[in-house]
Amino acid sequence: MRIAFPVALSALPLVLVCTPACATNHVVVVGGTGFVYTPNSLTIQVGDSVTFTNDPVDGGGGFHNVHATGGPTLFQCSVTCSAGSNTPNGSAWKQTIRFPTAGTVNFQCDQHAGFGMSGTITVQGTVPVRLQSFEVD
Repeated sequence: MRIAFPVALSALPLVLVCTPACATNHVVVVGGTGFVYTPNSLTIQVGDSVTFTNDPVDGGGGFHNVHATGGPTLFQCSVTCSAGSNTPNGSAWKQTIRFPTAGTVNFQCDQHAGFGMSGTITVQGTVPVRLQSFEVD
């Protein structure tokens, strides 16, 4: 009789990896009280998302966008995240970005970067465990 044992379950500690179902959405308010992102520094986990809101209902507002200038997840958004319509915009907008890769993402408002309107998202993550099995005779 042959019995298969998963190596990771029998001999190695199991590392749990979060699926999209347990990911968290974080909110960053764009503008509102000046040339700021609130918060302007955020630490999240791989698979989490961030909603940037330039909506006065959420405390945001102004002529802004959000543009990732470096890191593993690049984006440039305002009213949309599509090329050609992501420049700073004064209307109310919200955009949600998912972060699938660990690393540091730097972002800024293209219109107000010279005034210090920038921020950083640190995406932390773990290496998923690959399960293997073996047979015992």
